Amino acid sequence: MKLAEILRRLDADAEPNEISVLLSSDALRRCNLQIALESIWMPSGNKDWMYRVDPEDPKIPLQRHIHIAKSKHTSAKNMQASWNTDGTRHDKSSFNPSVGSTERVRDIARSVLGIPPNIVLESIDGSHSKNALIDDISFSSDGKIAYMALRMF
Repeated sequence: MKLAEILRRLDADAEPNEISVLLSSDALRRCNLQIALESIWMPSGNKDWMYRVDPEDPKIPLQRHIHIAKSKHTSAKNMQASWNTDGTRHDKSSFNPSVGSTERVRDIARSVLGIPPNIVLESIDGSHSKNALIDDISFSSDGKIAYMALRMF
């Protein structure tokens, strides 16, 4: 049964305020949508480079941020570069400038965090493009389920 048919059968008072749609990772790939599971080291698609996206925590406050390292250095904090979603450096005391100055590493950060390539990471203002399809992404506490808010325009 199609969603439109189900909605037509509902009373006006019973219309849902929200509809959840489960998509497989294969369906996301076919739509060219990429999400990052948070707090899990993932291959970047670039030889030997891995990344990990950690969630925000407004209580601290802590922004959503990315860590990038060579596969062999995922446990060595001083061999990583990391940026917040607003483009500022994360872990400033352990940020490795030689890793962070690598264009490939910057490209990975921009791609995963959704930062346009023409923005210098340190000077990003945190605003999002009004043409972005994905408005917001959040994850379940175990990091296995991603919730996406999609903007229709």
